[in-house]
Amino acid sequence: MRGKYTQQELLLLSNFVYIPACRSDATIRDIIDPFRDESGSFTEASVLEAARGGGMSCRDVATVFDAIDKRIEENPTFGDLSASRRLEEADVRAVCYTDPKDNSPVVVFRGTGGTAEAWRDNFEGAFEEDTKIQKIADDFLGYECGGYEDIVVTGHSKGGNLAQFVTVKHEKKILECVSYDGQGFGDDFLSENPEEIRAASPKITSISAYNDFVNILLTCIAGTSIFVANDQSAVSAHSSVTLITENTFDEAGNFTSTRHQGPVANALKHFTDIVCDMLGPAQESTKETMAAIAGTSIALALSTPKEELADACLGPVAGMTACALINSLIIDNVPGWDERALFAQSVYVDITSVKSAADCLRWQAASMDNIAARVNDIRQNIAYSITARLCAEQALLNAYEGILAIQRKLEDMSDAAHQAANVYMNTEESAAALMHLQVSQIVSHDP
Repeated sequence: MRGKYTQQELLLLSNFVYIPACRSDATIRDIIDPFRDESGSFTEASVLEAARGGGMSCRDVATVFDAIDKRIEENPTFGDLSASRRLEEADVRAVCYTDPKDNSPVVVFRGTGGTAEAWRDNFEGAFEEDTKIQKIADDFLGYECGGYEDIVVTGHSKGGNLAQFVTVKHEKKILECVSYDGQGFGDDFLSENPEEIRAASPKITSISAYNDFVNILLTCIAGTSIFVANDQSAVSAHSSVTLITENTFDEAGNFTSTRHQGPVANALKHFTDIVCDMLGPAQESTKETMAAIAGTSIALALSTPKEELADACLGPVAGMTACALINSLIIDNVPGWDERALFAQSVYVDITSVKSAADCLRWQAASMDNIAARVNDIRQNIAYSITARLCAEQALLNAYEGILAIQRKLEDMSDAAHQAANVYMNTEESAAALMHLQVSQIVSHDP
């Protein structure tokens, strides 16, 4: 371990920064001590106030506090760390911890969590060199922590990505970077920072659960990549807490429960690479939609039980990808069309509802035809003075033509919705059939 902190200690700090209690100026020891129960233990009930408003369950907070407490017993100086610099914004939290002499700085970035919104944000790096959150992290490291040298940076999920990002931007100030389940970077970032990445890479270590579904996003720039145990599924496959509970550490505080990356996670990595390649020539709105679909697809695939993966997962994932292809190849070429109308907010796209909406549009178009006929009839039978007749007839003629234009638009929208729904269903069925055997083989070999 080249740095001043062990892998276990950096993992504990990466968990601690999720908990609202971390915002205190007290030492880590003094922060956790008041949350013991009468027996001196940490329980779900005793840590309730520490967990309030943080998004981490009371059980997880108790687990983290207990692990920190045990580490303090082994290394008392770990409990003496306190926050010397802090960043707290809606989408970013970062804390710079130092010892009582204001030395040994370690900057910890909080992750954005496991929501669909967070996965979409993770994918935005595919088509942006510097995202908004990355720029905020960059400013914090460069200005707020600018007086420190030999800084260690760490974080989980998006926090791990931010730790890598600032290492590239401030390589000379960084002693070491350890990213937990942190995703990589897009082509724009890679092409704009080749020398900086080359210099920073040896200092970056990526540590991820073997079945994690976030670290596989985009291109890894870490000089060292380590995969560790995690027998959990669903959201827990990306939980920072399970990295503590599912693994073992040696006396030096380094992971001993290492293993190879899971075959399903590896297959999904290839899928995300294909999606990112598709983002290049697409319009900005299409890129945003594709990013959302890719992130949600990964979450769906990794959160589906192994025995159901081939049957319950491939169809919806293939269908969403088909929608993305329709969006990229067809809908971008229809002026004024809002392609996002074709994508459901949930993981599964309800094609029946899409077809019903298309039929409704066709019915509305027929109704507009009746309205247009009545307006035209009024126009032709107007009985005013010559001057009034001319004015009224012109106004009614404009209304009549406008109604016909709306009718044509409704018909076009109905046709496009039907076409998209049919392509979706056909692609979903054929892709699921073609890939069923391959995924079944992957699952059968997954240790």
